[in-house]
Amino acid sequence: MAYWIKINYERDKQVYVIDLDRISAFSLSWNSRLTLYLTESDRAIVLTEQSEPEAYQKVIDYIEKTTGYSLE
Repeated sequence: MAYWIKINYERDKQVYVIDLDRISAFSLSWNSRLTLYLTESDRAIVLTEQSEPEAYQKVIDYIEKTTGYSLE
């Protein structure tokens, strides 16, 4: 089952609707920057709790639910 989220990405003023099941990699840095690497492009989307709190939390919850690991 697909898990879709909507992200209003302020860096390039775009709105993305992303299936998290199709993300090739996730990365969480020490300063709480969450990076999503899109599968079929060389594009990466960076989320922070301040810029996109709802999308950020949905991705964190998705990762914890599907892997059983906590990133925080």
